[in-house]
Amino acid sequence: MASLAIIVAALLSSLPTVSASQECLQIREEYDLRSLARNDNVFLIVYDDETAHVQKNICNKLRLHDISGKKIGPNGSATVFAHLEVTTATTRNFASTLNVEQFPSFLFISAGIDDTSKYSDHTTIYKQDSDVLDTAAFSDFARKHVGFSPLGNDVFTIIFFDSVASRFVSYGNASGLNRLKQKGLVLLVKTATLVGYKEPFKSIGKLYNRAFAMSLEYGIEYSSRHVGRMEHNLQSGNLTPAEYHELQQKIAILKSFSQPKTLTAEDDKKIYTHVALHIGLIVAALILILLPADRNSEEDEEPFDTPVIAKVIDDK
Repeated sequence: MASLAIIVAALLSSLPTVSASQECLQIREEYDLRSLARNDNVFLIVYDDETAHVQKNICNKLRLHDISGKKIGPNGSATVFAHLEVTTATTRNFASTLNVEQFPSFLFISAGIDDTSKYSDHTTIYKQDSDVLDTAAFSDFARKHVGFSPLGNDVFTIIFFDSVASRFVSYGNASGLNRLKQKGLVLLVKTATLVGYKEPFKSIGKLYNRAFAMSLEYGIEYSSRHVGRMEHNLQSGNLTPAEYHELQQKIAILKSFSQPKTLTAEDDKKIYTHVALHIGLIVAALILILLPADRNSEEDEEPFDTPVIAKVIDDK
């Protein structure tokens, strides 16, 4: 039982994650902001106690986004996400120097700030007309300056599954041993998605499973054919926002097959490691099922096997 627990723990710890996490950094004083904006763009959320839930919601959703490898911001620099809570006179004065007039406020501060720079020369503020956040307008602001909307409805991929798809496609429309290898990769992804239960991993895992199954059944050209058809549908203009996003998500996953990435030795190492872990889990589970339990162990002794001596109760 202990060996099985160790293998399960190792499998869970190595489970593929959806994208790289993007943390929100806390700004406590002006020095913190100038240090961040010296080399990187900064997307800053300024809020007070009453609007703290907005900051928390956005920063939680940022952890689901993979922004690695993208050119983010109009100057091509990377973007750091940060937040400033206005709770004291000092932080309120600092917010005023940033021209913040209401909470929450969202600022895009371009890189290149030094000790003498004026914030006004580097800062674009999202203006809202009411206390209610206009999610559509805010998302447009974020996409313009950052490349995606932290509020959600963005496209996700699972980096490890993309690597498995690239290895799968490298075998072509195979037969014999390579065909068996492809089936093994399909089983690997299916097993991994059975273990993962969190969103968006669970929903996206189903799309990967379908893409692998269809490619195995209809050939590796399956993805290329469907990407072209779906991209045509995107341009039709007859889709609801939900349908448009769903198509974008499917296209992103199918492109893992139609436009496979070049695998490195590290990518192959991760694939082999996951294969070994899954085989170990299956073997441990079979051993646990097939081997009879040791009934002679003191630890397994039933509580009713031990005689209980009743005491006479004196009614007097």
